[in-house]
Amino acid sequence: MFELNEKFKDYPERVSEYVIDGKKYIVHSRFVGEKNIDEVIGRLAFERALKETFLA
Repeated sequence: MFELNEKFKDYPERVSEYVIDGKKYIVHSRFVGEKNIDEVIGRLAFERALKETFLA
């Protein structure tokens, strides 16, 4: 775990807190890698269009 923290320490991080059944959890998310934003947005738009078409 410490090796991964050291390896990815310079990447953007998001810290989120959740409370589940009265217990607090803190999640650290590191954004590593890359994605084709055009492909991701196109897929999300297509999936939303399908949902809206078949649920309407």
